[in-house]
Amino acid sequence: MQRRHLLQAGTALAATTAFDAVAALGAESKPLTILVGFGPGGPVDTVARQLVEPLRELLGRPVLVDYKPGVGGQMALTAVKQAAPDGAVLALSPPSPLTISPSTFDKLPYDPFKDFAPVCSACTFDFSLVVGSDHPARTLAELVAWCKQNPKQANLGVAGLGSSPHFLAWLFARKAGIALEPIAYRGTPNMAQEVAGGQLACAFSPQANFAELVKAGRLRMLATTGAVRSTAFPQVPTFGESGYAELQSEEWFAFFARTGTPPAMLNVFAEAVRQVVARDTVRLHLLGMGFNPEACGASRLAQDIRTDFERWAEVVRRTGFKADS
Repeated sequence: MQRRHLLQAGTALAATTAFDAVAALGAESKPLTILVGFGPGGPVDTVARQLVEPLRELLGRPVLVDYKPGVGGQMALTAVKQAAPDGAVLALSPPSPLTISPSTFDKLPYDPFKDFAPVCSACTFDFSLVVGSDHPARTLAELVAWCKQNPKQANLGVAGLGSSPHFLAWLFARKAGIALEPIAYRGTPNMAQEVAGGQLACAFSPQANFAELVKAGRLRMLATTGAVRSTAFPQVPTFGESGYAELQSEEWFAFFARTGTPPAMLNVFAEAVRQVVARDTVRLHLLGMGFNPEACGASRLAQDIRTDFERWAEVVRRTGFKADS
């Protein structure tokens, strides 16, 4: 047998052994619930829905998606903290409730470093800045010039104040020497439509929120926050290429369990996610939406949380923003 086949066989055996371990713990008797801290139809929900059926097949147990929207994703994590540590309830979350909220809220219902066990990510993504297709700005430099010439119309949509896009927009405006009035939306669909319709000058959000309207020619993407250009939109320059290196930012949607959940259960789930996001049907769909399928492990997530917490704490301090003031 060739080495590649031996490796594949070994991986399959390891996965089978891991799934059997969970069965021995009795976890397969309970449905697995994935909590999403945002409403249906958003990017987190979209990713969760892509994973549900393949995870159900691999794990041999019901897999459900439930919504706990509120306070920028905090409600889902709070529900995980209150759940039994048996691996039956996980949150699929962006990093902001763990990395930004500790600096914008005086008090949280959880400790981001003690109450959760990182499991694995499902994907990573960049943010993008868009204008409507009828907007005169075709580049980032032209948008900056337009904002200086039209200060009363220079506004920017974000899905919630105190979010990553809000602070990225602040960094952009400060570096560019312009004033951008942030306008908060409860969801991205209305925001994207208002940019496309010209009621809003521009907007900052994960690429996936704009992908369909960009492809339909109703929005123009001016820059992305990735270290390299987006696979889905390779014609769009990064902020770094445009002279805004401090805006480089990549985030993930990742799974979190309650601290104290048996590691065997979490390892099995992480292995299942790795297999699912490697499937062509899932991988290509996520790539087409502007997500990068990537099941990075618990140690990487823990490191990212600590690093991003320190980064955003400094930015929040400089802005003086407080969510509950």
